[in-house]
Amino acid sequence: MLTIDQIREGLSQPGKTQKGLAAALGVDNSQISRLLAGKRHMRAHEIPIILGYLEMGGAPGPGRTRTTIPEVVQIGGDRFAMLPVYEASVSAGPGMEPEDGAPVHRIAFRADWLRTVTRGNISDLVVLNVDGDSMEPTLRQGDTVLVDMGQQRPQQKDGIYVIRTDGWLQVKRVAAHPVTGRITIISDNKEYYPPFADLPPEDVAVIGRVLWLGRHLGN
Repeated sequence: MLTIDQIREGLSQPGKTQKGLAAALGVDNSQISRLLAGKRHMRAHEIPIILGYLEMGGAPGPGRTRTTIPEVVQIGGDRFAMLPVYEASVSAGPGMEPEDGAPVHRIAFRADWLRTVTRGNISDLVVLNVDGDSMEPTLRQGDTVLVDMGQQRPQQKDGIYVIRTDGWLQVKRVAAHPVTGRITIISDNKEYYPPFADLPPEDVAVIGRVLWLGRHLGN
């Protein structure tokens, strides 16, 4: 059971702040003050987010690095999370090397809307661009995708994931066998890109699950 004293102790560690915890939960800073004062109940879905932010739940999974806590800003009566956009693209084709570094810019997403697509940690959300045609018509060259790096287990939910294979970042449809756990990687553009089936899970590093896409329709 996570206690208020444990949260206070976690927030006393270097780099951990009440504001950062509020951003991770997608709530106003005053809600954390109420929580720490015992005036607000901790919700069940918030516990793994708090543990993740305070790094009390273990190390990140394979292929995962922690992202910078996004700034949450107030615009009018709405709150927006400024999610990082990275220069690296995810290939919907043969694959490309990931690029490390700071975000090139940020995109504002309504905090309450983010809560409709994930109950995970907002600090696990990143924005990447799609390069290639293997996932057409679902994903196209130049699409923008919102990726939840807290969702790294296709065994729990099939879907479209960013994966790393042999050092390359790709975006593919990933399914896991319900008994053996072995992985199948599928390209939606099946005419030109065959699936890869019966792969051992340790050969596929799952970076995160694609939650949303944005598309430029032209001039």
